[in-house]
Amino acid sequence: MKFSKLYYSLTVFLVLSMLTLQNTRCTKEYSYEGRDTAIIASNPPIPQNDTIKTSQDTAKLFPQCAKCHSTDSLSVGSWNFKAGNSYLCGGITNSGFFGGNSKMDITFFGPSACSLDTGLVISAYLPVALDRDRFNITTTQAAFYYYDHNAPEDILDSHSEVVFSISIGSFIYATGIATGTFSGTVFKANGDTVIVSAGNYKVYIK
Repeated sequence: MKFSKLYYSLTVFLVLSMLTLQNTRCTKEYSYEGRDTAIIASNPPIPQNDTIKTSQDTAKLFPQCAKCHSTDSLSVGSWNFKAGNSYLCGGITNSGFFGGNSKMDITFFGPSACSLDTGLVISAYLPVALDRDRFNITTTQAAFYYYDHNAPEDILDSHSEVVFSISIGSFIYATGIATGTFSGTVFKANGDTVIVSAGNYKVYIK
């Protein structure tokens, strides 16, 4: 898989490095919990619980995009999600496995519909290989970033000590199409949290 931009290559490398450090204590079917404290050092310092603010007012972060409608159907090579009270969507320019032949790790990313300088990156380790048709797989060994090429820091990113989950509702081996969801708590650059919900994606994984 070729990545067209150095930014994307570096992002995936960093995500792989972070996820490799995590413990993988299995709990319910296809889910994980437990985090290695070593990962915290790779993230910005997190404020104490009494100073962390959860903000649902994200209008300043994400101006309304006329191209994104929650009623639109999801096509192959696209994603959408809610961040606080904002609705975002976009396309997928690169996707695939990033750990060799195991087929137990996926990544996909691409720009938002209203700005080519901002976009989504998601990477995840899976508890089973995508070597056949698979259904209803969930993992919290995942990383989420919403980047801005024109800013020194990501707009939003997940941290290892706070759960962010990714599910594959279906993966059809013959076509390589994975359809799934994602959700969780992410952080703004100032340390405040935002709830990502109703995340959806439909992507080729080859």
